[in-house]
Amino acid sequence: MEGVFSPEECAQTLERADALYAQGRIDGCFAAVPASEAGGDVLKTYPRMMHPHRVDEMFMRFLKHPRVVASLEQLLEQKAVGIQSMFYWKPPGAKGQAFHQDSFYVRGEPDTCLAAWTALEDADQENGGLIVCEGSKDLPILEMIPTDTARSFTETAVVPPAGATPRTLRMKTGDTLFFGGRVIHGSEPNRSRTRFRRSLICHYVGADTKSLSEFYRPTVALR
Repeated sequence: MEGVFSPEECAQTLERADALYAQGRIDGCFAAVPASEAGGDVLKTYPRMMHPHRVDEMFMRFLKHPRVVASLEQLLEQKAVGIQSMFYWKPPGAKGQAFHQDSFYVRGEPDTCLAAWTALEDADQENGGLIVCEGSKDLPILEMIPTDTARSFTETAVVPPAGATPRTLRMKTGDTLFFGGRVIHGSEPNRSRTRFRRSLICHYVGADTKSLSEFYRPTVALR
């Protein structure tokens, strides 16, 4: 969906992320390593923030954004609850993330996992934009196998089967893509010399979910 978040909302979110990052470390969220100690790994200097909604009110408001919630409930045909937020810096030179399915990690029963992937600045092939495999939304949860860690910061991946076609998306600032937990997706390294690819990804499940991985608890009521 185009323009789910206004330019002002995106700018405010980036400003708040900068303020959190300036603390250097927040337990349970992130721990940045100085560039002089990172061995050239920019993702150690700019690590993703995990569950920032648990430590910051602005990110909690983002998780509960009315336009996002309305879309989720339309897609799920029921009320949704929030289970995760992640903020990615993805600076120039950062590795990508190998193909995966969110439901592999969430383990929801029933499996109603939905992602809301929001570009906080323009994202495309050059700066490591999101890649989704068309034709993968109805697949089972696939086996994870070792992958190329020179290109991916994660160590395992799924192999897209025949009929699942990778497509790199071009997203403008404030655009949000909603997709299910079985959809195979990932990203390539950021090959830009100057552009970050900052984004916020939130995950949700239907309110009728009976069980899910403990990592995603406590869940968040959205209304």
